[in-house]
Amino acid sequence: MRISFRHSKKLFVYHKIILVFFVLIVPVYAINVGINYVSFSHAKKQIVDSILANAAFYAKQLDNQFEFIRTRQLELLNDSDLQKLGFQSDSLETFEEIQIVKKINENLLTVQNASPLIVNAGVYIKSYGKTISTGNNVSRLPNREWDEVLTMMGGNKSKAVYYSQDKLILLKSANNGNLISYIELSAGRFKQMLQQLVQQNNKTGTAIIAGEAPSRPVVYEKADAALIQSVSDKLKTFDANEIPGYISLEMDGQPYLLTVTPLQAFGWKLCTYISEAELTGPLKKYNAWYVILSAVSIVVIVIFAFSVNRMIHVPLNKLKQSFRKTEIDYLHLSLPSRNENEFDYLYESYGKMLEKLKTSIQQNYEQRIALQESELKQLQSQINPHFLYNGFYNIYRLSKSGHHDNAATLAQKLASYYRFITRNGSDQVQLHMEYRNALDYCAIQRIRFSNRIDVQYEELPEQLRYFMVPRLIIQPIIENAFEHAFEHSSKGGTLCIGVWLDSRLHITVEDSGAGLADEQIAQLQERLMNPFGLTETTGILNVNRRIRLKYGSESGITVSRSLLGGLRAELIIDINGRESDV
Repeated sequence: MRISFRHSKKLFVYHKIILVFFVLIVPVYAINVGINYVSFSHAKKQIVDSILANAAFYAKQLDNQFEFIRTRQLELLNDSDLQKLGFQSDSLETFEEIQIVKKINENLLTVQNASPLIVNAGVYIKSYGKTISTGNNVSRLPNREWDEVLTMMGGNKSKAVYYSQDKLILLKSANNGNLISYIELSAGRFKQMLQQLVQQNNKTGTAIIAGEAPSRPVVYEKADAALIQSVSDKLKTFDANEIPGYISLEMDGQPYLLTVTPLQAFGWKLCTYISEAELTGPLKKYNAWYVILSAVSIVVIVIFAFSVNRMIHVPLNKLKQSFRKTEIDYLHLSLPSRNENEFDYLYESYGKMLEKLKTSIQQNYEQRIALQESELKQLQSQINPHFLYNGFYNIYRLSKSGHHDNAATLAQKLASYYRFITRNGSDQVQLHMEYRNALDYCAIQRIRFSNRIDVQYEELPEQLRYFMVPRLIIQPIIENAFEHAFEHSSKGGTLCIGVWLDSRLHITVEDSGAGLADEQIAQLQERLMNPFGLTETTGILNVNRRIRLKYGSESGITVSRSLLGGLRAELIIDINGRESDV
């Protein structure tokens, strides 16, 4: 029995172990990735929630401040002294006028001191023709302070708040515009309050953006103008009542997180923005641990693969190579260094098996050589006495009938034939001698059959003349043809012998007889395919067994129906073959 290892798409044991280990470690790694992702998302959400909470608290404080200032502004407009000055300024005595103005100025100081955001509080009295403020006292119109207010208003007195680059004015009017209260808020103090909402770095900022169209920033801290414009444009895409708590925004390829908190007082929006890189900065250490874990996992896989390769794959591979050498009849095992493991037992057992196998092969080889010699002797001993008798009788008959030349030829052929088959020399001869003996046999048989058998043969190729073959491998096949095709027929017949060489030597013997049916040919072919389980010793089976013993299972005899109508026997010798491995 031959053991053969062929390349296959199937995985080896080594690969399967690594694959199983990889399959087992991947879920652990995936769980770690999931935990890292969930932790990262949770931490990010907490940071965002903290920013939103701070922004909501600050927005509430601003709303309270604005409400308080607006209430104080309304109380100021309803002050009796201010009303009196607005209606009776032309009829007041100088002293009384001074006293009223003083009280109004004190009330304005009270309003200014009510909030740290207020830097100036004043009133415009149209009928009085003057403005009274904490920053400019009593000033006759026109004056610079009121002109700046008018410039910010731009002719529109219906709004409650006006703002520019660095100023923010709250207006409240009464008595059909005769009295106008204006309070200036500090943009700088606004910015200081906004700084508390964000970290102090270059990628964060906050702004208060007006809600009217077109929306633009009222005041902002460290906000990039282009980014603020992007924020404003982004807010336009949402309905006023459907703006989410935070929005993702990209600017110059940099992702930002934008929080939006509404201010109820004037319909403004308090916005903060922070770079996601800065937001997740404290979480980067977890990414570092994640990278370390990934690296450790890879190292573990590599070490495991190396260990399995050294402990299992390499010994198995050596054993596999030994099997492959055994397949080509190399029966020597070089054992690796002893490591005192399970493979040592396999190597030792395999070595013992090879020793026993070599012994068995040697014994079998010697037995088969002896069998080959005995079968050759058996072929030699199977010379039919009747054939010899017929030969002598034919010589006698030819001599009596006066065919002395034919009698001499027959005697010469018969002597040559018997000398060849009875010689006790080597069991191998040159092919041209074996071929010549077969033709001598054909000549003897033609004379016996009164020359009614036409023998056609090909000349032996020059390169095959000295090829060594076992003795008596062609003549038994020809004898089989004469016996089964022509022995019991009085008609003539044809026998063809062919020889050619490709990768193997082919010798064919075909006859025109009808002595064998198709079923008999099929049965003969089956016996030829399994020659070593047979006890028959007929000539053609004997030759087939000897050829396969000598040249291997690719050699031997095959039979089929000939185009001439009889049997076609083909003797094949694998010239590269060697002693049988079947």
